[in-house]
Amino acid sequence: MSKDILKKLGMPPFKPLPGLHKGLSQTIASFYFPYNPFINNSKSHTVTLPDGDKIVLLENRPKVWVPSQRIILLVHGLTGSHLSKYFIRATKFFTQHGYVVMRMNLRGCGLGRGLARHLYHSGRSEDTREILKWLAREYPYSPVTQIGFSLGANITLKMAGEDGDSQSGKLDSVIAVSPPLDLEASVKLLMKKQNRIFNDFFVKGLLGDIAKLHQTFPDLPKLDLPPISTVYQFDDLYTAPRSGFQDAHDYYTRCSSAQFIKTITLPTLILYAKDDPVISRRQFLKLPQKDNLDTILTKHGGHVAWLGKTDKCCHYRWMDRVILKWVQCHDKQHDN
Repeated sequence: MSKDILKKLGMPPFKPLPGLHKGLSQTIASFYFPYNPFINNSKSHTVTLPDGDKIVLLENRPKVWVPSQRIILLVHGLTGSHLSKYFIRATKFFTQHGYVVMRMNLRGCGLGRGLARHLYHSGRSEDTREILKWLAREYPYSPVTQIGFSLGANITLKMAGEDGDSQSGKLDSVIAVSPPLDLEASVKLLMKKQNRIFNDFFVKGLLGDIAKLHQTFPDLPKLDLPPISTVYQFDDLYTAPRSGFQDAHDYYTRCSSAQFIKTITLPTLILYAKDDPVISRRQFLKLPQKDNLDTILTKHGGHVAWLGKTDKCCHYRWMDRVILKWVQCHDKQHDN
């Protein structure tokens, strides 16, 4: 199936750069690899959620755009923000090809730090739903493609499945890059010795985030946690009880996006590498066969990475081009 989709998109199969054939090396190298374009003329929007928390969007426009053209809504991953490198690259890439891009900061992230008392987490589909409603009010003639990365991909699939035939705003397509279809299995994958570098990175970021949150809102319950060394412990001791779940298992069970895919009716692309050191592959072997679902599963590529090359030895970000090509293809079908 992956080959057929890539052929339709005019994309070659993924070939990793020399020396980057393992998911671990792909993921780490992707963070440090050159090409971090500068983007300017960003316009910020602050959106108030029903519970009073606020979220900040960053808007970037191409040189020429009319209100009936497509908007790309980007949703970042764990401990990310509007400044995440894949966000910056995608923004540059899509605006160069004529799309307005909205970079969404999840609750308390990026420019939204200090504007939200509540937490973002893998199941906060109500937040992206509210942003889509806001976009529909501000840009009523523009269809929207929502692209989620990692945790943001889980939120994206969950929301689309929950909405079924009644999609929010002007959303007409979704893309999920490296989605944790099984949250518990993915978090446990992080606990393996070879992947602890990612677990430690996330734990450090999460603990730093909540320390600043409690400093900003001193009326919140006192932050009194035992030593935490894994994402699972963090979710069990903090994310779950603060977000209305019994424990980490309850949180993961109720929010894992695999269970929502069968009810998604919109055109959907799922992109995943089988050597992803962060996301469990188990549920990807059970994806349903649906006319509206395109799945591209590659042997190599790591987590939100895919550092590859063409047959002409031109190095490039393969992932960026796949998602652009898919959106362009959908756009043509939408216009017809």
